[in-house]
Amino acid sequence: MSDLEKYRAQIEQVAGTPTFCVLPWIHFATRPNGDMRLCCSANASGAGNDHEVGLVKMENGKAANFGRETPMEAWNNDYMKSVRTTMLNGEIPASCTKCFQEEKQGIVSKRIWETGTWHQDDNGVDIPELIRQTKEDGTVPEDLKYLDLRLGHTCNIKCVMCSPHDSSKWVADHKKLIPVLQDPEVKRQMQWDRKDFNNKWHEKDTFWEEMYAQIPNLRQVYFAGGEPLMIKEHKMFIEEILRQGYQDKILLRYNSNGLLVDEDLIEMWSKFKKVKFAVSMDASHERDEYIRYPTDWNTVEKTLHMLDNTPDNIQTSLATAIQIFNVKHLPDFMKWKLESGFKKLNSGIVPGGVQMGGGLVNMHLLYIPTFLSIQILPKEDKQEVKERFMEFKDWLWKNYRQDDDFWIHNPYGWKRWEAVLNHMNAEDNSHLLPGFKEYTNKLDKIRGLNAATVFPELAHLL
Repeated sequence: MSDLEKYRAQIEQVAGTPTFCVLPWIHFATRPNGDMRLCCSANASGAGNDHEVGLVKMENGKAANFGRETPMEAWNNDYMKSVRTTMLNGEIPASCTKCFQEEKQGIVSKRIWETGTWHQDDNGVDIPELIRQTKEDGTVPEDLKYLDLRLGHTCNIKCVMCSPHDSSKWVADHKKLIPVLQDPEVKRQMQWDRKDFNNKWHEKDTFWEEMYAQIPNLRQVYFAGGEPLMIKEHKMFIEEILRQGYQDKILLRYNSNGLLVDEDLIEMWSKFKKVKFAVSMDASHERDEYIRYPTDWNTVEKTLHMLDNTPDNIQTSLATAIQIFNVKHLPDFMKWKLESGFKKLNSGIVPGGVQMGGGLVNMHLLYIPTFLSIQILPKEDKQEVKERFMEFKDWLWKNYRQDDDFWIHNPYGWKRWEAVLNHMNAEDNSHLLPGFKEYTNKLDKIRGLNAATVFPELAHLL
């Protein structure tokens, strides 16, 4: 039995059902436009025609939106109750298929690691008690332990795989790009309507009244964006936690480009139980400047070194979106990181280091847009990716950790890299290559960039 299978078996043993996930009992997540979603992973599976998969629907069929509803109005609505009862009956909710698909590929899904972490953590939850408290219709107490907050789309960069939904910086390019796109699938996936987008919902007093009231119950708050450090309500919420005196009980988590971290913020973080700050970063040097345009590499590198020297309660890692632009150079990216002398970023790599997740970096597979997924690569390019990964594996074994238990058997070690390969080869979506070519070349023209120069290994596809 693999370690992943063991994790799944442990969850089933504790919860009494093989399809349990702790999140619908303790957590809610927002989208930048204020829609409530079951979790970020459920909503990310909407690469097909249903972009609303994973959204928490109200009884009128519309997504719960905190510009209209309050969080507690949605917490025990029919949708949420149905998700909970479906899981307890041993069935997979429609919104949750992505996690189970990833588990088949050898990936530790969000369901697995969230449930396992919350069960095992000293300040976690009693899963059997959560289930005992669940009424027959799926109603649970209004007791939030975990918030996933995306407070609008305000952002200072416009990543190549992003859109106006998640970045305000993208709006101007989007206006220029949409009229010139010809590929119908690319055009469909890139649709965005400013009139239907609420970027002010997080300014609503009733939302924060309920959030402030939940602070005594909270154990974890996760901020993402947009760019969370640009949004004033993020800092206001931290200040309110400090005012109420619950900072010793709460873990703060971030996904951020890190460019706006300053000494005042670090001082506030130093007062919390723990802060896990993940820098969204997909490559190094000019590749990073292209993917996360228009970042400046020198600024990025300085930021990483500053974060590497923060107080001990602040953990720093990298969060990498695995996509067509970086998959071939992921080994080079990791070599750069390892050889740059970082302490926190390389924790768990050197012998005796604390185990870190994601196999050197927290890897997230890019599903949307589908035309930037690694599954669109032709067969020969996929073979090249595999060969580069295997060469890196040999280099890693030779120069860093050699304990087989960690690297070979642990799903957060080398198995994470193998899972990337499994995902890449699970589907042949090379029919989407024309869309990739059109999207990249036309966006390059708008931005004055040249992907074929920055990524010569992809030039034959462009």
